Amino acid sequence: MNASTLRTWYAVHRWSSLICTLNLLVLCLTGLLLIFHAEIDDLFGQGHPEAALVQGAGKPRPSAQSLVDVAQAMHAGQTAKSIFFSDENIINVRVGPPGEPKLAIGNNVQFDATSGERHHTVPGETISGFILKLHVNLFLGLPGQLFMGVMGLVFVLSLVSGLVLYAPFMRKLAFGLLRFGKSTRVIHADFHNLFGIVVMAWALVVGLTGSFLSFSPLIIGIWQKTELQHLINTLPGRDPTRLVPVDQAIDAAKASVPGKDIAYVFYPGTEYSTGRHYGVVLRGHTELEKRVYTIAMVDAADGKVAAVRGMPWYLQVLLLSGPFHFGNYAGRPLQILWALLTIMTAGATVTGFVVWLKRHRRSACASTTAAAAFARTGEKA
Repeated sequence: MNASTLRTWYAVHRWSSLICTLNLLVLCLTGLLLIFHAEIDDLFGQGHPEAALVQGAGKPRPSAQSLVDVAQAMHAGQTAKSIFFSDENIINVRVGPPGEPKLAIGNNVQFDATSGERHHTVPGETISGFILKLHVNLFLGLPGQLFMGVMGLVFVLSLVSGLVLYAPFMRKLAFGLLRFGKSTRVIHADFHNLFGIVVMAWALVVGLTGSFLSFSPLIIGIWQKTELQHLINTLPGRDPTRLVPVDQAIDAAKASVPGKDIAYVFYPGTEYSTGRHYGVVLRGHTELEKRVYTIAMVDAADGKVAAVRGMPWYLQVLLLSGPFHFGNYAGRPLQILWALLTIMTAGATVTGFVVWLKRHRRSACASTTAAAAFARTGEKA
């Protein structure tokens, strides 16, 4: 690599790193806490209660339709919009105004899946929910989320440029060498290089998946305007005057896609279904297969499956990005590994900034010294 190319890559690495430094430190801190979000919520008494799960053991499981009826009775004038079946034996029923397709507008009611008892959720926002908003969008909504996605791409650029520079800068030094006898700037540079190369592959995965997740509203919008719209166009029919019980739709979907569990049910007329069909989303059993979704469109008038579709590749990448980004698919050992790598990434960020800062100060001191010397020369003349 010639000197000109090396200078170009160095400039790319320096400025891309500086641009995302502050954002990266915020992401490292909040991401570190979110790795243990369940433990944090439990610590503050905001986790899911476990007592009801024990009490419901041995009792017949309530039907989904019975829970929907309770949720609708609690919110008079509202109709069911969706049902979410969580891993923690919790069923979340969402209700909202009739004719409103947006799921964001409405109310949630949580039930114990084994007993049908209501979960009295902690009022207000949980600690982990507060941290997640800061991590995702800096409390700025969609513009903040898209901004963080762009910062994620800038971070990936800094990683790639750092990888390009690593070999030329370290070719005469042993891997992991820390020269403690040198200046503070050299020591920080050694730590920066060490932390950076150790976390490189992991940071690329986390940076890319984080950016992909940040652009999720745009990605889901593409799916709605292409794949979902195609389903709507190919499944004609009038909106049903009466819906079959949701359990009938669930049974039909499970029969058409055997060996899968139910993840979501979207009611007709909502943003993830057609005007006539239930959108029943099914998933696998393992931690990663739970992110591989299949959607069955069930006719709400007669309970028959009208179509079965897999998710397009870009939506599947989005769904798989979550566990790879947060490290929540292989238990405590992976959580600890993710936490250590996050701390090292923050260390690489801080040491890199210190190296730049000291270089900047050294250059300023050199300029001042040169100016003083020039002035003294002028006085002698």
